[in-house]
Amino acid sequence: MRNRMSNVVWGILLIAVGLGYAGNNLGFWDFSIFFKGWWTLFIIIPCLIDMIQHGVNGGNIIGLCIGGALFCSAQGFLDFGLVRRMLVPALLVLIGLSILLSNTRRGIRDQQGNKIPYEKDGAGLDVSAVFGDRKANYSGQIFEGSTVNAVFGAVELDLRTAIIEQDVRVDATVVFGGANILVPSNVIVKVMSTPILGGVSNKAMAPTEVPCHTLYLNATCVFGGVDIR
Repeated sequence: MRNRMSNVVWGILLIAVGLGYAGNNLGFWDFSIFFKGWWTLFIIIPCLIDMIQHGVNGGNIIGLCIGGALFCSAQGFLDFGLVRRMLVPALLVLIGLSILLSNTRRGIRDQQGNKIPYEKDGAGLDVSAVFGDRKANYSGQIFEGSTVNAVFGAVELDLRTAIIEQDVRVDATVVFGGANILVPSNVIVKVMSTPILGGVSNKAMAPTEVPCHTLYLNATCVFGGVDIR
């Protein structure tokens, strides 16, 4: 339904632009998309489409705020110098709030309705890389959940031969970096993400073994991404 709505928005937008230029060429009116601040539409429109497709999240809200501020400054409603000076600190604050809220507001539950905590009885693993790389291989070990952080760095979490006896949760925060999560063939992957000029790519194959358990990924991606294979 949401994809259909986004197609409707794009369709109406293209039709309006086409009719506008057609009327301009026939002399009915003076039409041009190159008004002051027209380039901000490349920020605003994708954010609105993302809201329709994936719902409201920190990423599209931040993008919409940035696009709106730049548009208002181009139109003369806001001082461009002030917007330029405040853009970076405001962006950092919004990103920080988005990361904090992403780990507190989401209650992930399994198929029976039971909440999946961040760590199973304190057994969760912390895999972090800051300005560097880290590879974590849990071959033959029981895996009960993990927290993955990649800040200006890269993390590889190899679970292909890990022992997963129940549904597990992985919370990933990627800021100007990347994380690769390699999952076993008997695991279903379900993703919840907050993309801020980044995202999650889920390339995990459908389970071919039984019993099947679910890995719930809760990801916040800021100028970076998580790759699941």
